[in-house]
Amino acid sequence: MIGLIVLGLLWGELSADTHSLRYFVTGMTPIPGFPEFVIVGYVDGVQFVMYNSNWKGLIARKQWMVDSEGPKAWNRKLLLAQEQEDIVRRNIPRFMTRTNQTGGIHMYQMMTGCDLKDDGTVSGFTLRGWDGQDLISFDKDHMVWVTPVHWAESIKNRKDQDVVSNHLWKHFLEVECIEWLRKCLEYGQRELRVVTPIVSVTHLDYFNWLVCHVTGFYPQAIEVTLWRDGVLIDEPMSTGILPNHDKTYQIRKWIEFDPEDQAEYSCQVEHSGLEEKLVLIYDPKSHTQFPVPIGIVFGVLWIIPLSVVAVIMYKKKGRLKYDYNPTNILSFSEGPLMSLLETRFPLLRLTF
Repeated sequence: MIGLIVLGLLWGELSADTHSLRYFVTGMTPIPGFPEFVIVGYVDGVQFVMYNSNWKGLIARKQWMVDSEGPKAWNRKLLLAQEQEDIVRRNIPRFMTRTNQTGGIHMYQMMTGCDLKDDGTVSGFTLRGWDGQDLISFDKDHMVWVTPVHWAESIKNRKDQDVVSNHLWKHFLEVECIEWLRKCLEYGQRELRVVTPIVSVTHLDYFNWLVCHVTGFYPQAIEVTLWRDGVLIDEPMSTGILPNHDKTYQIRKWIEFDPEDQAEYSCQVEHSGLEEKLVLIYDPKSHTQFPVPIGIVFGVLWIIPLSVVAVIMYKKKGRLKYDYNPTNILSFSEGPLMSLLETRFPLLRLTF
C-alpha cells in the first residue's frame, strides 16, 4: 500500500531527468486564526499558486503563471478551488462519523500530481489521507481505488462503480496534468532555468567524515552517490535536499572515513544541468584544514545528530511507492501552532 511521505527539513531526491507538478490539499476542523482549507501548487519544487479559506482567492506567486493561463482559465481554476473547498468541508464531518469521532482536531489531505521525464515517459497519481494516515488512492492502470482501512471500503466501492469519473481521473493524470506541466515549463523557463551544481568533497578531521557537498543547483531533482574503489557505498548519511536563499538547492552526503585508507573515494553527481555524469575524486593531498571556533564545533555537534535522527525517522515512516518528495506545503509550517498540530498528527507534514 502506498505510504504517506513525511515532510520537514528533509527533502528527498527525484530522478535527475524528471519534471514534476504537484497539488496539495489540506482541510481541517476549525481552529481560530488558522485556515480550514488550503491548496498549494508546485512545479519542480517551486510554489506557483496558493488558495486558502481565509483569502477566498487564487494567489499566483509568479505573474507568468497567470499570463500563461489567461484571465478566463484562471477564474475557472478559482471556481474549481472553491468547489473543492465545499467538498472537503462536507467530507470532514462524514469521516468523523465513520470513525466514531465527535470532537477534537481532524484533518483531511489530498495529493495529486504528475511527472514528465526527458525521454517523454509520464506518470500521475492521486491519493487521500485522514488524520495523517492513508485513506484511499487511485490505481489508474487498473481503474480501481485502493484503501487500507476497513471503514473506507464503502467509499472505495462507490468510487469503483463511478466509471465515468474514473475515466476522467485517468485522462487528467495522463493528459491534462502533463499538458499543464509542459505549459508551466514553457512559460516559466526563465524562472525555472537549469542551474549547474557546484560540487566539493571534503574530509572533516574532527569527525573523521568524508563529505560530498553539492549546492547551487536547479531544478531540485538530482542524484548524488558516494563510491569506494568503484563500488557504490550503500546508504550514506544525508541532509536530504535543502533550499538555498536564491531558490537553488543543496545536499550533503557523508560517510565515516579512515584517513589511513588508501582506497579511492569519489562523489558522483547526475543533474539536468550537467551534460554528463560528474565524478569528483577525493585527493588527500589537496585537503586543507580550516580553523573552526569551538562554538561552531559544538553547534555542529548538536545539529548533525539531530539531522541523523531526522533521517532515521524519515526512513522509518516510509515513502510513497512513487518516491515523490515535494517541498514544504504550508507557509505556516513553523511556530507554536504547528508544534501543537504535530503533537496531534505525527504525519502532519506529509505531502498531499
